[in-house]
Amino acid sequence: MPMDGTLVPAALDPSLYIPELKSRRRDRVLAELVGRALSIGIVRHADALLDLLSRRESLGSTSPGRGFAVPAARSLAVSDSRIVVGCSRRGIDWAAKDDQPVNVVALVLSPAESPAALHVDLVARVVAALRLQRARQRVIEAESFEGVAAVLREAIE
Repeated sequence: MPMDGTLVPAALDPSLYIPELKSRRRDRVLAELVGRALSIGIVRHADALLDLLSRRESLGSTSPGRGFAVPAARSLAVSDSRIVVGCSRRGIDWAAKDDQPVNVVALVLSPAESPAALHVDLVARVVAALRLQRARQRVIEAESFEGVAAVLREAIE
């Protein structure tokens, strides 16, 4: 299913980029990412969303390995589709499949009324982009949000 071109500019919002995450633990990083989304008004019930994300992680890590994680939620707690991106040069203990720390986290959020297929497609495209070592390195080394957005735009447009 092709991506709706109108989603791209909105999903990649510079106010949702955290160049250096404060925490090194998965649950706290999720809270930091959700807190950023809450601060700009795209999340209504942060606690409900965090509970949903935590339950998803308990089923299996959203990090396939290779230093990145893509947690995602399609929820009534979300008002607009967005990608919240956070980086950590120190690394985050994410219980990744390869037991390596995570350096890039892309939280994909979609409202409940968004078609499930569109949400799944967006998550798959973000995963595909970050699976590439060169793309991950470009995100980690980005001097600004524009560098991060360029990598993700290539994947989701």
